Amino acid sequence: MSKWADFVVSGMKKGSGLANISHVQVHEDFGNEFGKPEIIDKKTLASHIKKGKTYLTIYKKNETDWEPGEIINTYVLDGETHIRTDNNKVDGDNLGTLPEIES
Repeated sequence: MSKWADFVVSGMKKGSGLANISHVQVHEDFGNEFGKPEIIDKKTLASHIKKGKTYLTIYKKNETDWEPGEIINTYVLDGETHIRTDNNKVDGDNLGTLPEIES
């Protein structure tokens, strides 16, 4: 398996509001395997993306295999940071169909 991104995102935690994500579950992408899951907040994720780190959503195909999703982008709208996998610059986050995680 080749490296997909600097980090992969396998889950999210919703914040207040319908389109608001507060935290994501990330794993470092080592190319041949993923690191242990770590929970980081959305602002940390956005800061890393702005500094040039790449983040990609991933989906579990079965017990041992993952499928790549989409690159995560960040932007600021009306002073609020957002993360999305599409190019819409609207008030809200969107990471596709990532599963919600327990905190």
